[in-house]
Amino acid sequence: MITKRLLKYFSLSSLLLLFISSCSPHHEQSTFANAGPVAQAQSELFYLMFWIAGIIFVLVQGALIFALLNFRRKEYPIPGSDFKLPDIPPKQVHGNTKLEILWTIIPALILVAIAVPTVQTIYSTYEPPENSDPLEIVAMGHQWWWEFRYPDEGIVTANELRVPTNRPVKVTLQSQDVIHSFWIPQVAGKKDTVPGNTNQMWFQVDKPGNYSGQCGEFCGIAHARMRFRVIAEEEADFNVWLNAMKTPPKTVASEGYGLFLAHCSMCHSIDSYSDGSYEREITVQDERWADWYDNQEESARVSAPNLTHLGIRTMLAAGEKDMTRENLIAWIKNPSDIKQGTRMQSVANVYKAGAANLKEHEVEAIADYLLSQIPDGWGSAAASTESLEEAEAMVWNTPEEHGEYLFGNQGCSGCHSLNEDEVIVGPSMYGLIDRSASNTEGLSAEEYVYQSITYPNEYIVDGYAANVMPQIFINLGEEELNALISYLKTIK
Repeated sequence: MITKRLLKYFSLSSLLLLFISSCSPHHEQSTFANAGPVAQAQSELFYLMFWIAGIIFVLVQGALIFALLNFRRKEYPIPGSDFKLPDIPPKQVHGNTKLEILWTIIPALILVAIAVPTVQTIYSTYEPPENSDPLEIVAMGHQWWWEFRYPDEGIVTANELRVPTNRPVKVTLQSQDVIHSFWIPQVAGKKDTVPGNTNQMWFQVDKPGNYSGQCGEFCGIAHARMRFRVIAEEEADFNVWLNAMKTPPKTVASEGYGLFLAHCSMCHSIDSYSDGSYEREITVQDERWADWYDNQEESARVSAPNLTHLGIRTMLAAGEKDMTRENLIAWIKNPSDIKQGTRMQSVANVYKAGAANLKEHEVEAIADYLLSQIPDGWGSAAASTESLEEAEAMVWNTPEEHGEYLFGNQGCSGCHSLNEDEVIVGPSMYGLIDRSASNTEGLSAEEYVYQSITYPNEYIVDGYAANVMPQIFINLGEEELNALISYLKTIK
């Protein structure tokens, strides 16, 4: 009996402790820690409603208890008998005009006391203050990650939203697939992102730091793992980041680069620092989504996070893990071990058997390449890569031999077969030069292939989609491009 009683008290104490701890302002997703004016306004509205509701509760329950104690039914015993006389029933009345008017006016006044500040707060948190020079952001919800666009700066990134402190941030909310809800508990309340509809809100962060964000609307199997992070910095530090995002990484040549192009580049962009990359990324993401949506069983690509300068990010898989080499390797090997439901595993050819069909050193090479994607001058990469100088020191006996190396190193082999009847993603390279002789008037076969490599969207083969081939091979040197063409001429 004593054990059961102790267990009962322990359970009640645990529930009470859990309830109290949930109100702590020190938790990273606590709504009681106000990090900006929007959060402060919403918090003040909450406290107003809480105290009004609390006072009403005390008055109503107090009146109820008073009535129960003072007007409960009584019985009077008859002396010398076992019988009792019931209390005389109170006088029955019907209606009281004054009382009815009173309890109609009082709730109406309470409603007004709540409605007026509520409407004021709704309007004040919809648009940033006038002449405040807000930072414009587009937050796009995807299953199950967040895409952040900076239209004025021409920057696209994913899952980490960098903002300056003490400056309003105007957020345009959109969704590509289902309803999500954009929520930064310490900074601002929830606002839905709805497919085909655009919402907006604004917030401001007063102190530098990291603030946890979360999708607040159930959106599928990985909803609880659809997190993001707001990184608030001083204006000067934020400007450094803006400039860094438009700066190419230190040039490296590595095995991981080619493997990334072959297996990952259909869905992930890596070069959104170049001119025109912002508009191109938006177009490509829409096309990736349309390809997958129209043919979910056979599509070779789907919209996915932009990985430009991944090496400076702090978290992986929309907040599931910290960005470390070990975690990135585990993620590439088998995403489902970390986060169930990712389309990365259901779409990419390299995952058709479940785990990545790559050797251990190939997975490590891709991870090292991605971690080396750091703006030149930001800091030294933590990954081991073969330097461009070392690659240039390699000696080739013939241009064809050099081109064969480039065909694998630059990822061409991941999408283009060398066999006549095999199609991986793009057209087979078998007999390419012979087929290209009459493709475009005024261009020789070699010139046509050269232009197709450097400007792939200008020469789309019938039956194949645009914006699938990465538009980065224009950065190859003239010698490399000619070597690649020399090798392709031998495939027949």
